[in-house]
Amino acid sequence: MGSTAETNPCAVSDRPEEVPENEAPAWEPGAPSLRAMAPSVVGGAIVPLAAYYLVRSHVHGDAVALAIAGAFPAAWIAFEWVRRRRIDPIGAIVLFGFIAGLIASVALGGNAFVLKARDSAFTALFGLACLGSLGASRPMMFFIGRALSAGDDPEKIQAFNQLWELPNGDRVFKVITVTWGVGLVCEAGLRVVLAVVLATGPFLAVSPVLGGIFYGGLFAFTVWYSKTIRRRVEPVHGDGLYPVVRSGRPAP
Repeated sequence: MGSTAETNPCAVSDRPEEVPENEAPAWEPGAPSLRAMAPSVVGGAIVPLAAYYLVRSHVHGDAVALAIAGAFPAAWIAFEWVRRRRIDPIGAIVLFGFIAGLIASVALGGNAFVLKARDSAFTALFGLACLGSLGASRPMMFFIGRALSAGDDPEKIQAFNQLWELPNGDRVFKVITVTWGVGLVCEAGLRVVLAVVLATGPFLAVSPVLGGIFYGGLFAFTVWYSKTIRRRVEPVHGDGLYPVVRSGRPAP
């Protein structure tokens, strides 16, 4: 008599599916991993911000420091466009922030409070844009997550789009978008308070830490919430519910 798996086509094998050594592993859409985001975070955010804080005390005026630091995300965006024919979302967000800060610095003549609080304006606008997108067909974090996770791969984009059609899929993205929107607005408000009560030196020391706590916490929540919802849904609807991309291409 054959085994249960042989006689019952509905039986689930206990052995994990084997992937040939020369074949790329299956890809599942969802929150982008830190490994996948690392190049964008380093090239589009960490290097430009580090350059800004390093050169600010060695140049005449904040506008010059912003212009020098802004060259790094611009170069990163150009590099990614040449390499992949797509705009890097993290680099674009950082570059937009530098441009907004540069305009404010020049227009307001170097006012100390404005220079300290300018990032709050951009963060608040981005948070409000997240909240405002809840009235659109799909919220902002759906598109940002798709860009970071699927890139410009048509198969991966199609698989990511299918997440919206899953049970409570729209609710998941809306909850994530609301969390980011509220979190960014709160971060902007706290940054303004610190700009009022702290001198420029201490503020510049605290500001990156504050941003790291908020952005790191929001990303951690996104990953945790996505995985939690999946653990709740799969036992009810089955393990094959989530889309998978099996390219069959050789693994790098």
